[in-house]
Amino acid sequence: MSENGDVRKKLSFTVAADSDRLDFVSFHEGVNWDWPEKHRDGVKIEVRTPEIRGVGGTRLDVTHQWVRRNTVMTYVHLDEPIVRDDEFTFVVDIFWPAMCLPFVRGKRSDSFLASFAETAGVVEFRIVLPKRWVVRFDHLGLTPSRDDYVLTASVDREGRTVASLVVRDLPGYRKVGLKLDLPSVAA
Repeated sequence: MSENGDVRKKLSFTVAADSDRLDFVSFHEGVNWDWPEKHRDGVKIEVRTPEIRGVGGTRLDVTHQWVRRNTVMTYVHLDEPIVRDDEFTFVVDIFWPAMCLPFVRGKRSDSFLASFAETAGVVEFRIVLPKRWVVRFDHLGLTPSRDDYVLTASVDREGRTVASLVVRDLPGYRKVGLKLDLPSVAA
């Protein structure tokens, strides 16, 4: 996240085919406020295969469809179909202008949520804030006595606060994530 509210996201997904032939995968991303449509052309989503020791990292064909004013559906077209029980991993880089603008201006808290159609073995959130920013954060959608998760804060080598949430065995269609807020300015 930058001081002007722009967000750069990196996502990594591993999917397993539960059909005889899987030609594409889809996911959606969005903002949780009345985001100005004028920024739509600035949203950039690039999908690649993972790079391991210099092999891979090639772009995959994608198409996008805005399903709501502030939500885009991305379709990742696989170079070769995968068959039942095979797995495929891809890495997504997203640039979303003004995604967190109300948050960085101190007008409201912000939430980062994810859910999946099937049980997800491990889901990890890492939110890196601008240097010297102090924030408050909580988990969303999780219960300590029921769910397996770890919520931490740290400061990286560049002096940026990193809020981290790792969730294990997340059931399908359950939204979980992080909520960020700036400290109170009340006297």
